[in-house]
Amino acid sequence: MFQDRSKLAVLGVVLAAVLLVAVNLISNTSLRGVRIDATQGAAYSLSDQVKPVFTGIEEPITVRMYFSAALGQASPRHAAYYQRVRDLLQQYAGLAGGKLKVEYFNPEPFSDTEDRAVGFGLQAVPLGQSGEVGYFGLAATNATDDQKVIPFFNLEREQFLEYDLTKLIYSLSKPNQPKIGLITTLPLEGGMSQGQFGMGGQPTPPWAIMEGIKDLFNVQMLDASFETIPADISILLLVQPENLSEASQYAIDQFVLNGGKALVFVDPNAESANPMGGMQGGGTLDGARKLMKAWGVEMPDGVVVGDLDAATRVSTEAGGRPVASDYVAWLSLTEQNFDAKDAVIGELTAMNFATAGALDTVADAGTTITPLIKTGPKSMRIPTEKVLGLPDVVALFRDFKSANKPEVLALRIGGTAKSAFPGPLNQESKTPHLAESKQPIQVIVVSDTDLLSERFWAQESNFMGQRVLVPTADNPSFLINALENLTGSPALSSLRGRGAQSRPFTLVESIRQDAEMKFRAKEQELMARLEQLQNQIAGIQIKQQGSAEAEVLLSEEDTKAIENYRSEILSTRGELREVQRALRQDIETLEGTVKFINIAGVPIVFGLLLIVLAVVRRNKRKTRAVEA
Repeated sequence: MFQDRSKLAVLGVVLAAVLLVAVNLISNTSLRGVRIDATQGAAYSLSDQVKPVFTGIEEPITVRMYFSAALGQASPRHAAYYQRVRDLLQQYAGLAGGKLKVEYFNPEPFSDTEDRAVGFGLQAVPLGQSGEVGYFGLAATNATDDQKVIPFFNLEREQFLEYDLTKLIYSLSKPNQPKIGLITTLPLEGGMSQGQFGMGGQPTPPWAIMEGIKDLFNVQMLDASFETIPADISILLLVQPENLSEASQYAIDQFVLNGGKALVFVDPNAESANPMGGMQGGGTLDGARKLMKAWGVEMPDGVVVGDLDAATRVSTEAGGRPVASDYVAWLSLTEQNFDAKDAVIGELTAMNFATAGALDTVADAGTTITPLIKTGPKSMRIPTEKVLGLPDVVALFRDFKSANKPEVLALRIGGTAKSAFPGPLNQESKTPHLAESKQPIQVIVVSDTDLLSERFWAQESNFMGQRVLVPTADNPSFLINALENLTGSPALSSLRGRGAQSRPFTLVESIRQDAEMKFRAKEQELMARLEQLQNQIAGIQIKQQGSAEAEVLLSEEDTKAIENYRSEILSTRGELREVQRALRQDIETLEGTVKFINIAGVPIVFGLLLIVLAVVRRNKRKTRAVEA
């Protein structure tokens, strides 16, 4: 009997091993194309919006993938990344139905393959002290010899791989890009910074966001004095359009009423207008305000929007010492601030605004206003002068008084709009004046321009002399989404935002902010008292400056006063340390509770469950024994 059981056990193990091998063979052959994506938001699955990019390719596209085998041997992370790139390209080629050809090359040293890689502009990286280099890049061309290159697949951008590859293929599949008319007074294309007192300056590079625009659109710059808009322009992009001439205003007015689309960024305090910190120009937004009012929107002058819940944590100074505080005028917005139903938002999860304005609706304008981005209810309007120069971040936080009303930061305008002008500027014009729009207008207005600067949406690093930007927010994605939506081609919107997801510990943040709000006023009171005491001591001592017998000349009353002041200073400093310690007390208590739950809580619950099960089983045995 025992031998039979042993044979059955051995046979069971053999059958299990055979079954395991069979399942693996079947899965590798029959289920090779089956994928399960369990990530939040299906971050590793192609969306339905992206698939038409590949199924709609008309002219053949060739992708040449260069990866050095020596690089894979030296760096397993790069080898795994290369495999992921290959898997993604295989998916793309399968969707393209033969229109997308992918070739793979190993550029060995001093080979023709390496020469071609260098010719495409791929980046070589050293693999050791022997002088050997490795390549991990991609070059793609279409039938009209347009070329797009990824010089090196940097590991820091791995989470944005799908977006980078899809954008590259999309730009090659659409050689006739829509044309955008750009009107701006900001240095989006680079230029010379304005030095102190308007003197001198240094050259500044183009804003990184311009590269993203030019990858997908043909951009034509228009100055602020243009009188007509070229007929081939599909969208007007207005970014802080200061000092618009009346002729330019009229041209924009008629363009929009005649069916043209517009994306407008205006800002009551454009911090990035001069990144080197000189004096800002004296331009006005009066022309843009006139047009916006006709469309049904106003941006109040002289105020910016603050939001307590969305305030960005920054390092600053208070009382001559470094502190960390919430800057209520720099906003870190999340999904709860977005209208997720609008295609412009797509799957965006985080955006950063800086000293943005408020957008109000004009009564009886006749247009339809749809908010896209709003602050939370703990918001207030802050006078612009309080955020100029080096603002007192702690004072802004301490004096914050919520209006308990969200503020609109970005909106969409539709419906029938009336002209901002009673009639044509030029009576001899052959083009008829439109008093109102022929069809619903399509305009998007945003009350901030700083969100376009990489300073507010990316971390910059240097890789082998190559500038690498890793997005930390979805600001550029929002811009591209809006442009694509207005041109009717939202192909990439579902990919944007996947790499910049933010999941803060909201409970911890709320406790920290409540504690800081509670104790900042007390801290300010104690610091003011401390300064007063020190000034009183200085006032007594100044009476006997220049005397070699200063201590002797002090009266008994003055000496006693100084001792009392110094004693009170020590007491005040002790209170101040206690207040600063209290700022962390609630958070430390919560952190301790969370650690206890993670380390001991689960094992305790599991142990109690086992005890309960053991007691239940024991009782069942006793019951059966009694019944027997």
